[in-house]
Amino acid sequence: MAQVYQPPRQSRAGQIVDAAIILILVFLALFIPLKLELAGAAKVDWLPGNFTVEEAADGSTVLTSDSGLVKRVDAEGNVTFENLTWEALHQNATMQAQWAKLGIDMEGAAAAITKRYDYSFSWIGLILTLAAIGGYFAFLVMQSDKEYRQVIAEKFGNRA
Repeated sequence: MAQVYQPPRQSRAGQIVDAAIILILVFLALFIPLKLELAGAAKVDWLPGNFTVEEAADGSTVLTSDSGLVKRVDAEGNVTFENLTWEALHQNATMQAQWAKLGIDMEGAAAAITKRYDYSFSWIGLILTLAAIGGYFAFLVMQSDKEYRQVIAEKFGNRA
């Protein structure tokens, strides 16, 4: 009769160290992208309708829409609007009422409306991600095969 496989025993201290290392790695995997500001999509300046972007002599960025709305972002990041109306923001009466229910005035709504997420796509990033996932999968399959063969060799002997 074949002997029952007994996996190697790990000490309680080893289990605690392993759990601590996993917790630290999970924490770092979640924290590092936040610290490097890689989490979430970037926000870009935008105006409703067709608009142009110009750099002013004082270093500020000026966005001008075809409806006359002007958004200035100075070098310190301060934002000011000219010719600001609900119509220039392409907001109808229902939308205006919803902004009012939220307690947000026209300036606050303009700040939210004119900052859009940039959902640009990178083929290189996708390919690198797929390569990393594929490499990890190949590593897992090779390691599992190696350990499986060790278990079979321990239980039934080497049959090479």
